[in-house]
Amino acid sequence: MDTFLDLVHIMNEEMARELRSAIVKFYKIKYFHDFTNYVVNIEETVDIIEHCLKEPLEKVDQIRGQFHDVIKNFQDSRNFEVVNRCYNELPDEVAVTHCLLHQAVLFNETMQANLIAIVEIKTRQHAQDMNATLFGVRKCLDDFVPNFFEQVLVDAYTNSCGFLKVVNASVSDLIQDRWRKFHETKFPKKWSPLVSLLKEKSSTSRQSTKEPLFLTLIAANLTPHDIITTLYS
Repeated sequence: MDTFLDLVHIMNEEMARELRSAIVKFYKIKYFHDFTNYVVNIEETVDIIEHCLKEPLEKVDQIRGQFHDVIKNFQDSRNFEVVNRCYNELPDEVAVTHCLLHQAVLFNETMQANLIAIVEIKTRQHAQDMNATLFGVRKCLDDFVPNFFEQVLVDAYTNSCGFLKVVNASVSDLIQDRWRKFHETKFPKKWSPLVSLLKEKSSTSRQSTKEPLFLTLIAANLTPHDIITTLYS
């Protein structure tokens, strides 16, 4: 889940930059001869955009926290009722030890089965929820400014957006993984190298440019098409 959310965070960052860049270019052209109106209108639009872009960032943090909490709930392996029964009802230390070891094995098996089942459910639920949130950015903007994307001529957060296609591909892989058989879990092995590379390239690009709005995967020599082709060819 961390790998998936790291990828979503990077893709969302790139889409947000693309969107902000398109807005700046649109208003520069539209109000080229009237700088006063340009400033007023772009400030209003930026406020709207930042409002709609806030939810994906919040959702990434929220889901990461929820998923880690699920794991933490299983870290306390004590079962006091059973332990007390072993001590109170058995005649000697050998019997108590045998009882405790037996209960520990049973308890561990139960915990593992329950944890895997919950991980499967939460993985599917969180992945779909995160994906819906990204698609919700377009609806949010269109609700404020009808035909928003058609006006600024940008495909960020739309069905034709390459970055969103990468997220869709990762969602599909994540929810199709078989968590009950760990050797069949392919998502980390498949996506972790890409996420690490994107993190490294993104960090390097930020250090070498003074215009963060125009940082894209193209600057890192990796387009969304390259990513999909590499993963599914």
